[in-house]
Amino acid sequence: MKIVAFNSSPRRKKSNTNRILLPFLDGAKEAGADVELVYLYDKTIKPCLGCYACWLKTPGECCQKDDMAELLPKMMRADVIVYATPLYVFGMTAQMKLLLDRIIPSVEPYIELTDKGHCTHPAREGKTKSGMVVVSNCGFQELDNFDEMMAHFSVIARHGRGRIRGALLRPEGEFLEMAEKLMPEKVEPVYAAAREAGRELVRNGRVSEETEKAVAAQLLSKEQFVQGANAYFKEMVDKATHA
Repeated sequence: MKIVAFNSSPRRKKSNTNRILLPFLDGAKEAGADVELVYLYDKTIKPCLGCYACWLKTPGECCQKDDMAELLPKMMRADVIVYATPLYVFGMTAQMKLLLDRIIPSVEPYIELTDKGHCTHPAREGKTKSGMVVVSNCGFQELDNFDEMMAHFSVIARHGRGRIRGALLRPEGEFLEMAEKLMPEKVEPVYAAAREAGRELVRNGRVSEETEKAVAAQLLSKEQFVQGANAYFKEMVDKATHA
């Protein structure tokens, strides 16, 4: 299994998204997958121009010269694409959206009906559909904050990008680094579950609901979360004010 993961956090390797993504990819490698990780903020991806040159003038090739010429072939060759993004205003980051906006060359301009009678664009000849895994974290505690983003990825999957094989969604994301020091006995099972999710993907073709729930496990009570978050940001504001 060939897995290509895209981390769209501007924090890159230091991101809370990476705290879930890296053990997941390690688990996949342990199970025998060929894994590649790309940090999108290290890449130049221009906005789509909506010119349709990739459909009409140079089929399958964008007229813009940037790093999508490298990234799109990786996506098309992958068995599974991992979209890893922190939650920004209840959706994916701008850099992840740029990546997805530029996948139009991978499909034909014509319209076909799916087996459920839904209009879509067919993949270019010889291109296979990739499975999808979504990895995300957010600063709030409730899991339903991810609903709108997951609805977006579900529509993308329905339109020919393959089925979603797992969603590792981590609330309390900003607390993870602190939790590693203050309550390792609670946070380590979260990372262990992320690693197991990678193994399950390779062995079973998808991540189990049980493992997804373990990744999302609540670390604090509501009261502890609110008090801790406010105390942390008060400290950060005070430091910035007196710097």
